Amino acid sequence: MPKFMNIDLLGNLEKIMRMNTRSYQSDFEWDRETLMDAAVNADIVPLRDRIYLWMSRPCGTWCVKEKDVFLEPACAYNIWSYYAGETSQRILAYAVEVMGMEDKKAVGNLYPLDYRKHVESVKNAAIPADRIRMVYEKGERFENRKKPLSKQDDAVFGRYRFSEYMPNNREAWEAALYQEERKREMMRCGKIEDHIRKLAG
Repeated sequence: MPKFMNIDLLGNLEKIMRMNTRSYQSDFEWDRETLMDAAVNADIVPLRDRIYLWMSRPCGTWCVKEKDVFLEPACAYNIWSYYAGETSQRILAYAVEVMGMEDKKAVGNLYPLDYRKHVESVKNAAIPADRIRMVYEKGERFENRKKPLSKQDDAVFGRYRFSEYMPNNREAWEAALYQEERKREMMRCGKIEDHIRKLAG
């Protein structure tokens, strides 16, 4: 399958969504907010935090960070792999690289995926994650994932910002993400208009 470089991400993903997602199209508003935020902050956010996996199903969409999909049991891993057994559904899946803003639009690169084959590779390469990094305004701490977590502000580190799973084996996790990057590099370039026309046909 071809890849599509430097395109209007939200405009084209919305076209794909409207062709394939009949119910819960409002899910896409969450995706729009996520991808637009990444585009607006592209200058200060590392590329790895701007690579997402996006899917359109007949009933809704999902948009999750690629780096989290390869961490078991992160929420993103469970979401992405959940629908692999539902062979009656048409699931359109893509890797999305958000590169920044251009003419007030979020621009970047779109890579079509064979959803069920991709889930197989994720399950084979996913890294266990037993710790969660809790990030606050003035510092961070680590917690065991089996311990109940609180998103409350911390007396020492201040306001809670976000939390994320941490791989038990960082080198293996980095290698898995690198392999995905290499696969995308090997894809030939195509025209998004041709892709959408083919989906519609």
